[in-house]
Amino acid sequence: MRKTIKVSLIALSLATPTLMASAIAQEEPEAAQTEPRRFQTITVTARKTAEDVQSVPLSVSAFDADALEAHGFTDSLDIDDQVPNLEIKTFGGNPNIFIRCVGNNDFNATTVSPVSIYSDDVVQGLTGGQLMQMFDLERVEVLRGPQGTLFGRNTTGGAINFYSRKPGNSQEGYLRIGIGNYNRSEIEAAGTIVISDKLATRIAGKMTKDDGDLRNLFNGDRANATDLAAIRAITRFEPSTDLEFLWNIHAGRDRSDYHQGKPVGAINGGDALGYSDPAPDNPRFINVNETDNRHDADTWGTNLRITKQFADFEFKSITGYESVKTDYLGDIDQSPNNLDELRFQQDGEQISQEFNLSYDAGDAWSWIAGLFYLQEDFNYKTSGDLFGAIPTAALPLQAESDRDTTTYAAFGEATYRFTDKFSVTGGLRYTIEEKDAVLESLLIYGSGVPPTGTTVPLIPETSVSDEWNAWSGRLLAKYEFTRDTMLYGSVSRGFRSGGFNLGAFFDPNELTTVEPEFLTSYEVGLKTTVLDDRLRANVAAFVYDYTDLQVFTFTQGSSTANPIVIALENAANAAVSGFEGEFTAIPLDDMTLTLGLGYLDATYEDYISTIAGDLSGNRLPGSPEWNINFAAQHEFQLPGGFSLTPRAEYVFVDQRYFDPNELEAISSRGSHELINARLTLRPEDSNWEISLWGKNLADESYIVDAGDLTATFGLIPTYYGERRRFGLEAKIGF
Repeated sequence: MRKTIKVSLIALSLATPTLMASAIAQEEPEAAQTEPRRFQTITVTARKTAEDVQSVPLSVSAFDADALEAHGFTDSLDIDDQVPNLEIKTFGGNPNIFIRCVGNNDFNATTVSPVSIYSDDVVQGLTGGQLMQMFDLERVEVLRGPQGTLFGRNTTGGAINFYSRKPGNSQEGYLRIGIGNYNRSEIEAAGTIVISDKLATRIAGKMTKDDGDLRNLFNGDRANATDLAAIRAITRFEPSTDLEFLWNIHAGRDRSDYHQGKPVGAINGGDALGYSDPAPDNPRFINVNETDNRHDADTWGTNLRITKQFADFEFKSITGYESVKTDYLGDIDQSPNNLDELRFQQDGEQISQEFNLSYDAGDAWSWIAGLFYLQEDFNYKTSGDLFGAIPTAALPLQAESDRDTTTYAAFGEATYRFTDKFSVTGGLRYTIEEKDAVLESLLIYGSGVPPTGTTVPLIPETSVSDEWNAWSGRLLAKYEFTRDTMLYGSVSRGFRSGGFNLGAFFDPNELTTVEPEFLTSYEVGLKTTVLDDRLRANVAAFVYDYTDLQVFTFTQGSSTANPIVIALENAANAAVSGFEGEFTAIPLDDMTLTLGLGYLDATYEDYISTIAGDLSGNRLPGSPEWNINFAAQHEFQLPGGFSLTPRAEYVFVDQRYFDPNELEAISSRGSHELINARLTLRPEDSNWEISLWGKNLADESYIVDAGDLTATFGLIPTYYGERRRFGLEAKIGF
């Protein structure tokens, strides 16, 4: 089956350029095209200016409001199956996001991801705030490859931008309610209040609850329950036609049972103090003896965007504040014994400010330049009574770190149009980043919360600080054969900032400093719309020069008591290449077919591990060789003025590894396939609709993450994807 899929995909990828070239050759001259355009224009701001996604010389996946609704996305984790070469997983309530295999494999929230998340143009630097509910959105953009010029450091993998729906000039809104299996209930509402022709506010909110799709063998209760709520208000004030204020205030609350989105499965194999899991290979069960097992998160923030237009210039000021508090308590060993029960707590806030000025008079030159500032304060605590079931080996651990980050940057990018068809863009960004941190790890033998008693320092209070300066940038060329066909090539350089391993627990050797990692990308791409506006094809191929990778790994401890410890180090170089293809066809006026393809060849080029030895040639974590998504949707007209729209989706993800060792036990243990569907009934002349939906309809069991804790606890925690879910929802507009 897998070989058949691969052969078919390779054949398709090879044949596609030929087919498109043939179609382009047969296309009528532009002046003769009189048919209305069948594809809706999706406007994106991937280059901080409004552009049609088809004219942007970057590999971008974009979803407008209609596409988001058709897919039935509920949170930011959902998009990974529908975007080529995007992988998202979570541990401890923290997302690990990979774009083209570039991502963060560290479960500690203190390590900064090389994929940046933006919400309404404000960077979400605090990891606990990167998991968000998706509701009342205008669009989502996924930018693949280094975005260091306009989006800054920590975008070597790319950036994901979420844009909320803004208040318009008319009073409107909607109410959506839904129910589903596992006692799921959901309510979502949004509405615009027009106060005057210059002032309007849009308020949106969402609540989701369910009992969880797993069963806890310890007490028989359901597990992995969801309890989420979020609210957002955006106020638009336009005192004049050339001046706009957008004020956004938002908050979120999570009281879920374990952690959001991806449920936890059972530990596979082994005994734990004489106890064997009765269902070691069944992902439908966990064995959690910690009754307060949870992922609590409280987030809120506000931002103000001021836009001023004058002549051919546009000035923007984007001011943001974000606050994140999370409290994650997990029974990692998943046995009735107290072996590995850890509590992770985050408390952070950030302030950011960007000023940018752009120029576009419609002539040869256009440009954008800006300044950026970020101040981040972050506190991280880890605590737990490790091996509490063994009095002679108990480790009542409490580790705490504080990190202050200050970032300054100046950037600019300019485009020169040599002709109507050919243009060149170049940009640079210079970043200065300062980090100061304090870490202490203690054993506290006593009672009380927090415990008081005898204190034994594992890592005495230690202060570290450093500063890094780096250039990033890109050079790209774009040639437009017709208004519908564009070829581009680019060279981009991005970097991931340096830092410290503030997730250190047991040993001073864990408190390592890492230097920035760098990635240079070489990319070519083609975007075209052919066959009388019925076929759209976007393809991109890339090669990465990836150096000084920050690797989360195991290393030698400082004593025989701690022979192996967890570390973060610059340990490797990597060779990465691949491609993406996104195709949309409209064979009939009421039918849409989409196909997404991703291919990755990503291996360590030079990596000698202190513990595991030579890992050169191993695949990078988060890099499936193939990933595919396909969808078919057709609208049928029914008697009585109704329409019925069935939609079916297929997802294939190849095997991927979750650590550098390329061990079968620390991998997805094969590929997986998912089938999703949605059926929507709506009247033609009314404002309501009813939808029946299902996800993972075949109820496939598949692994989304696994952790290697064999060296410390003899355990391999294994995390499984969602079980089959289905539900019914109704939406009414007003």
